[in-house]
Amino acid sequence: MVNHGRSGGCVTCKQRRVKCDEAKPECRACQRLKLRCGGYNRSKDAKLKFKDQNRRFYTNLNQDVNSHSRDVAKVATSPGRWSESDVQDRGFVRALTLRRPSEPDTAVQFYLGHYASMGRDMGSTRGFFELLIPAYFSEREESALSIAVSALASEVLSMWRQDASSFRSPRKSYFRAIRRLRTAIQDPIQRGKPATVLAVLTLQTYENAAAIYDLRRVSSTHHNGAASLLSVMGPNNMDSMVRAYLRKFMLHTEVSTAIRQKKPVRSIPYSCIRSKDMMAVPENPSSALDAIGASVAELQASYTQFVTHGCFKTSLTCVLEEWIADAKRVDAELLAWAENVPNYWRPVRLISGQDIDSSIPTYQSSCDVYPSCQIASIWNLCRFQRLLLAKITLGSLNVFSDLGRFGFAHGQSFGDPTDFVNCEQRLQEVVDSVCYSIPFYLGNRTRRSSLADFTDPMVLLPSHHSLEDRTRLDRDRLAAGISRDDHRRHVIAQGPWRAMHPLSRLSTLFSEDHGEMIARLLRPGQREWICNQFLRVATLLHLPSELGNGMERSESVGVPADAQAEYLARKIRKGAILMTGP
Repeated sequence: MVNHGRSGGCVTCKQRRVKCDEAKPECRACQRLKLRCGGYNRSKDAKLKFKDQNRRFYTNLNQDVNSHSRDVAKVATSPGRWSESDVQDRGFVRALTLRRPSEPDTAVQFYLGHYASMGRDMGSTRGFFELLIPAYFSEREESALSIAVSALASEVLSMWRQDASSFRSPRKSYFRAIRRLRTAIQDPIQRGKPATVLAVLTLQTYENAAAIYDLRRVSSTHHNGAASLLSVMGPNNMDSMVRAYLRKFMLHTEVSTAIRQKKPVRSIPYSCIRSKDMMAVPENPSSALDAIGASVAELQASYTQFVTHGCFKTSLTCVLEEWIADAKRVDAELLAWAENVPNYWRPVRLISGQDIDSSIPTYQSSCDVYPSCQIASIWNLCRFQRLLLAKITLGSLNVFSDLGRFGFAHGQSFGDPTDFVNCEQRLQEVVDSVCYSIPFYLGNRTRRSSLADFTDPMVLLPSHHSLEDRTRLDRDRLAAGISRDDHRRHVIAQGPWRAMHPLSRLSTLFSEDHGEMIARLLRPGQREWICNQFLRVATLLHLPSELGNGMERSESVGVPADAQAEYLARKIRKGAILMTGP
């Protein structure tokens, strides 16, 4: 594209590579960010030049798209004690615009913008990404965190550039980050910095994605390393608020992992749920759900142990009654959680052909929209916890045949007959709610993701912005401080990843631990709809499939969709053990 050289902006805006309004004596952009305006130094002999503008696909971060993230900008950069009010006043957009000139490409900017900032706010934060950005920009270029973020970002951007090798063969930057991290851990000062823990967690994020793309079991080395670093850090090593946010994130991962592995939460993370250290930051719905999730994990582990081994000293009747009572109690806690979330978190139901374009595949001609992908995923996490409780209740009521070997005849019921009816209804409602959320994540996308998706007008996504004819209340409920364009970009970037978790969880649920019984309780065609949506996600994310032989999954011949989906879902669940989500 031809232009006429540099604009006539002030020196400061030129250095920041942002548009300047050229107001005098100081431009308004510098005044707004309280920067020293460097004045205007115009060249009279501007020459014709060519400028590469391919970056327009992924360098939209000069806008104020991250205003919500300023709440934590001081978290990782201030060595002293600070208050919550300090956090609210610290600007953060400036960090993303002040990129180091030596950055080799725009991968870091693309990743931090589309994955670590857009669609996140302090009301739904778990701490990792909100600390990552300011810490990254406070570190020197060759620090462990800087190299780790660059390694992760490069692989993510490679996927968007349709590089088939993305995450499947670790690159030099990944091993360079590990070497740099080892050096940092040996230094007592570096070891106590939040940036060092964040570097370890960034490498775990890299490992999570690599395990999914390799269809293998994930390694927990980095996660365990981060836990060890946090366990030895006291008030003198790290600010209490920083430590609390990091521990909240680690606790969330531990709870999610315990539920996925059908094991109880490990004792040390479990003891942190109500610890004084965790009270250094305000509780939000996400952390409150993690506390309930720990109870779900404990109950599921007990149930799984019994079904597998049947090793209980008490009578079977007492055990069954206890499980049913505990499941009801924890489910009531989850219902109370849902009643107490912020009003704007609640999904709004849209109708195909009325509120959204009919080209968007919906569930029962409807879909639910949310303020962000993160909030939608937190809802689905709650739903899957309820689904597990329903499954435990059904097992305790002797619906599943395996309990027959413990003294009950096949099909014999136990307890209140209405419990089974209520449990069946709850299970169907939960699965329906998950299905209604999927169109929000995926829109009408069917092809492998590429950078062109961000500017393609044919990519349609259901959102609250389409509620032109609804009440103002409906729109305000979903207006979480993110613009229409930013909402679209963050759903395009994050949506398929967020949809992968609930869809893969449902697919594996049908093929494990009496899942066929649950599948028979679903609506006609619902299981097939779920499997097809999961295979669509696999295509969008460029996920490998041995069954597909490199073809688009819709082209696979002779292999039923449910068999493809369940096979791939089982493989993916092994890599997703340490990831957030259902």
